Amino acid sequence: MNLWQLKESKTPALPILERSGGGIKAAGADLTDLTNLAGYTQGKMADPINVVDDFPWTVSPRNSRNDVPRIQLIEKRVKLNSTVTNLAYSAAASVDVTDAAVTTGTGLLGGLVGNTEEGSVVNNVLNTSIAAGQAVSGGLKAFQTRAAELGGFSTFDNPALKPYEGLYSLEDTGFSYYFPYLDDNYNKINNAFGQASDGIVAPLASKAAGLAEGLAGVANIVKPGTYIEKAKQFEMKDEGNTLSFTLPLLNTMSVDDISSNWQLIFGLIYQNSPGRVSKSIIDQPVLYEVHVPGVAYMPYAYISALTVKFVGSRRKMGIEVPIQSPGSSTASTSIETIIPDAYQIDISVTGLNAETRNFLYANISKPKLTVNSALAVPPVTYENTAADSDGTSGAPTEGLPTRSLKKKKEDVASDALLPSRAAGLPESAISPILDSFL
Repeated sequence: MNLWQLKESKTPALPILERSGGGIKAAGADLTDLTNLAGYTQGKMADPINVVDDFPWTVSPRNSRNDVPRIQLIEKRVKLNSTVTNLAYSAAASVDVTDAAVTTGTGLLGGLVGNTEEGSVVNNVLNTSIAAGQAVSGGLKAFQTRAAELGGFSTFDNPALKPYEGLYSLEDTGFSYYFPYLDDNYNKINNAFGQASDGIVAPLASKAAGLAEGLAGVANIVKPGTYIEKAKQFEMKDEGNTLSFTLPLLNTMSVDDISSNWQLIFGLIYQNSPGRVSKSIIDQPVLYEVHVPGVAYMPYAYISALTVKFVGSRRKMGIEVPIQSPGSSTASTSIETIIPDAYQIDISVTGLNAETRNFLYANISKPKLTVNSALAVPPVTYENTAADSDGTSGAPTEGLPTRSLKKKKEDVASDALLPSRAAGLPESAISPILDSFL
């Protein structure tokens, strides 16, 4: 079964990649029309593309992979420009802080600044800011409501993730993945504290600090040096952590694997490249919700690096791919491409938000996204292969099932159907390649 279909859409310059076997389809709208935001019509998610269980990244039997650590990626398409979503998010933030500003401004800060000349200035600024906030609060709420009507703003059931609602306007593309995650890194924290940010009380604080330093200089005039400590402010990072993983994909195990490996790689490259809709409109690369159980959770992330290398011998080969040629009525095309003995794939996924306690807690507690909840890892039961039918196990490369879990024993690829090993890597050379990834 093909992983996807790439076919013409109402946007002539940009064919849409559509996941096979699911209810999420290409919307068929012309994206050059600024009123059309949706690239996909929403429906039931297809089964995940399970690289861990269904792809030849190892010669280990597939019924031995249930305990392989995995990283889950759920793909999203960006619908709205970040300027619009930032305005909507800022509007929501302004509405949230208006009432708090009244209490803080009239209570805490009012008592701190007192009746000094500087305090009078601060109070005037506070009162003006609060009045302005209350005046525009209704308009901000109206804008927030209108932005929400455009759709795609993620909502969360987990209260720890509520502060991150509305950051992006996204829609499901129908693609989700399970990759083996065998990286050595668990977590890394780099914190920084620096100069306190400016605010309406900053001039008063600066003047008080200058006065204290001047008095200290006079009082300690005979001392070699004077210095008064200042509290520093935590500097929030603008980007999250990066998760990296590497895996091989072997083309010497089954004829079916040649096509499925190519489709997996092409689909990832296609979706993570920008698409030009017109001379002035760009369709952005996709984003992902990322989950490594017990290790990391990112509600918004992107593939920051994707590298695919050829490994071993390579040959020119013709294959059938699920791509509709321009003006053609057929859903597939024969292409000529380079097929190596194996691919090496290196992927780095970077969060769009600095990791916080919220993400650590959300990784442990479920559920997360209500728009597209995380896919559970189902227990997989495999049919016996030819090598297992008599209770014995054969050599590592004998009797392995093909990518489809439903194939009968007689459909399992035989050695006669496999690409000639003499033309590629010998069997003795495959194990060292795999060992470097395991």
